[in-house]
Amino acid sequence: MTIQLSDTTFCIKTIHRPWSCHRLVESLCKHIVEPNIIVVDDGQPERRFLPAYPETAAKCQVIHPAQVDVGVGVGRNIAVEAVTTEFMFLLDDDHVVTPNLNLDKLIDRFTKLDIDIFGVRQGAGGRPTMLSPLMNGKRIWMHRGEIKRNGYVAWCHMSSNAFLARTETIRSLRWDEELKTFEHWEFFYRAKLAELKVAVAGDCFVKHAHVESADYRVLRQRSKFRSMGLRKHGFQSMRLPGGGVVRA
Repeated sequence: MTIQLSDTTFCIKTIHRPWSCHRLVESLCKHIVEPNIIVVDDGQPERRFLPAYPETAAKCQVIHPAQVDVGVGVGRNIAVEAVTTEFMFLLDDDHVVTPNLNLDKLIDRFTKLDIDIFGVRQGAGGRPTMLSPLMNGKRIWMHRGEIKRNGYVAWCHMSSNAFLARTETIRSLRWDEELKTFEHWEFFYRAKLAELKVAVAGDCFVKHAHVESADYRVLRQRSKFRSMGLRKHGFQSMRLPGGGVVRA
């Protein structure tokens, strides 16, 4: 199996951070030749990426859902359904692509190793992570760890939100559309239940350059969606990598 860059589409979900999305798209175009890019923007019309940066947006397929704030789950699923290439690469709108992505290296390993979802690091973050039930299945523990390793490639349960995968793999798995936020661990927990092979390339990176926005922060802090995801899988609480515990 060989993968050409033309076989891959970069998928970005954004809301109320037009400058951040602009920065990501420009970084993709700087370091990758004629990338295929889909942006789903479910923000208020006056806060959208396309009118704020029309020249940058012209380099993408920009989709505006009929409703505002459809959430991460719906938005990402819309993006993946619009992909026409065999492979997709997910990115968050506050990522920045640099030469440290080492995309050629990532693609080469994907073709040779037994991997379904292949994540990259986010600076100091995005290390291989495990999702382990505790307390007779009442608590899910999110912790650093790996199943096995081959050089810089570590198989695990959860990677960052910057990953390469076959489009059909992600279309089959999908994000839970009820979860407007706190969707990340739940997506990878279902990948684990589906026995998908998740790995992280420890020497491939995107830059995670968070952009602060007051209204975006309000959207991200809706903890009811974390509770919803935990209850969906029968968990009463989650233990975080730093040792803190959040409850459903």
